[in-house]
Amino acid sequence: MAEQHYDEQNQDDYEDVTQRIKEALLKIASDDRIKATITALAKHAGVHRNTITNREWPVESLHAIKAERKIEAERKKNENKNEPKPVDVLTDRLERAHLEILYWFKKHKEVNTLYETTSESVRLLSKSRESLKRQVNELERKIAELETEYERVCDLLNTVTGE
Repeated sequence: MAEQHYDEQNQDDYEDVTQRIKEALLKIASDDRIKATITALAKHAGVHRNTITNREWPVESLHAIKAERKIEAERKKNENKNEPKPVDVLTDRLERAHLEILYWFKKHKEVNTLYETTSESVRLLSKSRESLKRQVNELERKIAELETEYERVCDLLNTVTGE
């Protein structure tokens, strides 16, 4: 009966240690800051390293955690290679903005030059118009004078010819 009591106590202790090891393994698997080593597992489970070593499954679980972490690190490393760095993205945007500013600045200068030349052309046309108006008025006045003179000459000719 005493042996049975000790057997039950040993079984309870064994199950308790097993449960603490499982909990510690879960903690190590979920937290990358905790190293996946026998020493760390023993510390978090509250057992001796030999207890971990004597049971093979916790060591295998630690190896699996290490392998999973290695795979995850490789995935992140490859993922980071594919993603452009934020500084590169911002530099690219800055360069494109700079090129767009240069484009619009050049367009502004072209339009400004066109405006100035057009304004000068309009001023010259306006002056020419005024000059041509004066010439037209002068020519109309001369035509009027010549018509008057023509009529006077026609009247004189008519008087001399007797008609």
